[in-house]
Amino acid sequence: MNPVLEEILTTGNTKTADGKTIKVNSQISIEEGVLIQKCIDELQAEVSVEIGLAFGTSALFICDALKKTPHTKHYVIDPYQMQEQSYAGIGLNNLKRAGFGDIIEFIEKPSHLALAMLEEKNVKADFAFIDGWHTFDHTLIDFFLVDKILKTDGIVILDDSDWKSVEKVCSFISKNRSYKFIGGSSQRSYLHNSDDQSSRKSPFNKIKNLFGKKYSGSKSKYGATAFKKISSDDRRWDHYADF
Repeated sequence: MNPVLEEILTTGNTKTADGKTIKVNSQISIEEGVLIQKCIDELQAEVSVEIGLAFGTSALFICDALKKTPHTKHYVIDPYQMQEQSYAGIGLNNLKRAGFGDIIEFIEKPSHLALAMLEEKNVKADFAFIDGWHTFDHTLIDFFLVDKILKTDGIVILDDSDWKSVEKVCSFISKNRSYKFIGGSSQRSYLHNSDDQSSRKSPFNKIKNLFGKKYSGSKSKYGATAFKKISSDDRRWDHYADF
């Protein structure tokens, strides 16, 4: 594991650009990181896209797993990253401290503009992680535009899919699009409160056991949900399935 990522996970702290230590108040769980890396490893991914950077925890998991070739690229979209009242560039600084600066392309734009720009540039991604503005409409738009650049057999993960807004988007995907549910991570509240110490020490086993199950929506909430793209969008113009 990259030392910068390990520092964040073990201490709950990170460093500002000027070296001050601060508390990390928003990050994915280790189990979610394992889900991300399992998906990337299975894909042997070289190009990925991430919406929402914050302190850079998920980006560190992603970059640590990307297949390192001359074509490796991780596109990071976050219009708030450099704002002093938000993250003050800490996520980007963490990626540079970790040695990933040369594979990062940071886009300081709202996701609907940035993703459209990537489509216009004919970028094709193997993997995408959606963790942006969490309203239903914003999340759905993020997914719609990610699909435009995601390769067939690529994987998209939606974070915080136990939020009703994001869960609804997952339900839409499972009922209306050619995507297959391939896995999910436990809710963060469960991870933090569970008495099952062995499961928290071995998140890989929990993720491994989830792969291949059918998406069941609200019957089994996931902290993050992974879908594999089966084919391009070939629906009729008037297609609709209730979700």
